[in-house]
Amino acid sequence: MPSNSSQTRKAPSDKSEVSDLRTPLSPIAEAPSQADTLRRLYAGLLRSRLVQERAQSASGLRASNYDLRLGHEAVIVGVTAELTPSDTMMSSSRDLAALLARGAPVGALLSRNGVDASFAWCGPVIPEDPFNAGVGIALAHKLEQKRSVVVALYAQPPSDLNGWRDALMVATKHKLPILFVVERGAASSTDAASHLHPVSYMVRGHNLPAIVVDGSDVVAVWRVAQEGVHRARNGVGPTLIDCRTDPARDPLAQLEHYLRKRSVWDEAWRRELESEIAAAIADATAR
Repeated sequence: MPSNSSQTRKAPSDKSEVSDLRTPLSPIAEAPSQADTLRRLYAGLLRSRLVQERAQSASGLRASNYDLRLGHEAVIVGVTAELTPSDTMMSSSRDLAALLARGAPVGALLSRNGVDASFAWCGPVIPEDPFNAGVGIALAHKLEQKRSVVVALYAQPPSDLNGWRDALMVATKHKLPILFVVERGAASSTDAASHLHPVSYMVRGHNLPAIVVDGSDVVAVWRVAQEGVHRARNGVGPTLIDCRTDPARDPLAQLEHYLRKRSVWDEAWRRELESEIAAAIADATAR
């Protein structure tokens, strides 16, 4: 969905501008204003929450099938909101929220054995190394002159970050259409930019935007990801998005508050939406 040009920062094209994008962005100053966009994000959050809660409570579903992201849905919903069926999500095959966001049928997700990671509708999922695997897919898109985008997500990044270096540098050198997404706990330092350490040293001087964003705020994640997708799809190159999540904050409650402040909230709409999602879950599990 096109964003309001007066509210969304234009994707940078000048190299000097790109290299300076290592500061947190304001989710309030440049957030989307269209009610349908905000409601689409809320619907994505609510659907992810209800399906995960059903998976958590399902007696026939082995708990080992998935890594649940209850309370952390904003990252997945935000980074996938503007992807198309031709785009690819590289993440863990156990990430239920990621599979759901990329179109996995609810019935398959909630089956006794769980979803088969080879299903074409969610693209390849590489639990070991989504960054390097994602670069391979993005390079193929580049060589085939496709406008498809890859989102590579590390929900639990490894302690040793040196393995990322080659992936980040290859993607930057060839201007590959990929978004590198890292989800981590909130930084202990009040200086948000320091949260990128030791990632920042790998991107400094290589004109790769490394953006810190509030991973509990789906609007903030959506806005940054939308800009990254726009850059990637138009041949500008990759973006690194560092999402800081706070388990004490509920993305659903935060977005509801945001909608209320902008007079977009509709309690009847919310109840109807929840009923529709619950009915779809019930129908899928029954079949």
